[in-house]
Amino acid sequence: MFNLSTKQTIWIAVVFSLILWATRGQHVASLMGLPDATWAIAFIVGFLLSPALFLLVLAQAFVIDYLAMGDFIFNLAYVALIPSYLVLWMAGRWLRQHYEQNGFRIGQFAIALVAGVAICELISSGAFYLQKSGTSLVGFAEVFGTYFFSNLFFTLCYIAVASLGFYLVTETAKKKLA
Repeated sequence: MFNLSTKQTIWIAVVFSLILWATRGQHVASLMGLPDATWAIAFIVGFLLSPALFLLVLAQAFVIDYLAMGDFIFNLAYVALIPSYLVLWMAGRWLRQHYEQNGFRIGQFAIALVAGVAICELISSGAFYLQKSGTSLVGFAEVFGTYFFSNLFFTLCYIAVASLGFYLVTETAKKKLA
């Protein structure tokens, strides 16, 4: 099992903050072509870091959105993003508990990621769908199907890149100590 030092935790928090600011929302992503990394960051923070750093992610996401959209974000659908991201954080935390007991298991990772993204999508898309339109189950199923697989894919991609980066950094640090 790994334990992060304070210095490592700060570096990870800074890197995640920079990624969040670079990818959050269409106001930046359309310029850079990067999809939003918030879902992956919430999941990874649940796995690696403390609840306090999860609150930091939420606070930054709110500030970014407020700067981009102003008072438009003050609605019930936007508030639903809090439990949506919390689900991803909890999925990462659940995976961490199982990782500490059994080591890495691809099945547990898949369950945590797919379940976390699916529930997050249900809450976030459901809240925005109910706010914007009628309550047709067929209509919501279309919205869910439209966004779920792309959100799952991009979340998985960001997690893969972060995992590779984490592995390379920790292996380099081990070699320097040896």
